[in-house]
Amino acid sequence: MIKLYNFGPFGEMADASPFCLKVDAYLRMTGLEYECLSGAKYLKQAPKGKMPFISDQGKLICDTTFILDYLKQAYGDPLDNDLTEEQLAVQHAFTKMLDENLYWCLVWSRWISDEGWPTIKQAFFSKLPWPVRVIVPGMMRRGIRKSLKRQGLGRHTEMEIKQIARNDFQALSSYLGQKRFFFGDEPASLDAAAYAFLAGFILSPIDSSMTDIAKEYSNLVAFCERVHDGWYGEAAATATTGE
Repeated sequence: MIKLYNFGPFGEMADASPFCLKVDAYLRMTGLEYECLSGAKYLKQAPKGKMPFISDQGKLICDTTFILDYLKQAYGDPLDNDLTEEQLAVQHAFTKMLDENLYWCLVWSRWISDEGWPTIKQAFFSKLPWPVRVIVPGMMRRGIRKSLKRQGLGRHTEMEIKQIARNDFQALSSYLGQKRFFFGDEPASLDAAAYAFLAGFILSPIDSSMTDIAKEYSNLVAFCERVHDGWYGEAAATATTGE
């Protein structure tokens, strides 16, 4: 059986990481049977030191791009088989926008914004023993601030960062329109990716001005709720949680 290693639930979401959630959503949408093993303790087993990663048939595969490529080659590609070359190109471009642009806006909204940080600090560090829970959060936040500055987003003002996120939300909203999913009535890999990142804002337990911006786009809210109800509702849950 496929084993998915991730961080674990965050509010209504099956995982705090959009990359972990993307793989989880893809597995659910395809109906593949899998076991989910959650917790930062699995990071030491990750070949690249990051999650998610999967184990299957004696292989360890890391990085969402390579994980999805592996799953499609090993088990078929029911979500994307009928997409045209143009749709595949659109899917690739939107997925990269989510991975390389909107992701950093999400990181900023959680770890740097004073609106998001208290929730993150409580959720991720409150169960650590003293004095670790006092020392580690600040160290992590400083490290992420440096990463954002190196990446480039951290050099912008708060207003500029929010505009960058708004531009991405608008692009997704305009393309989705009134469709159920991004390419029509049936989901594709893009829908798993879009849900994973949009849920980080729309279904987030963090109440902030950034989440408010995302919720201005009613079709994106409806899309998130549609995917969540369809694949994460009580009757739809398919993952087996293990330790």
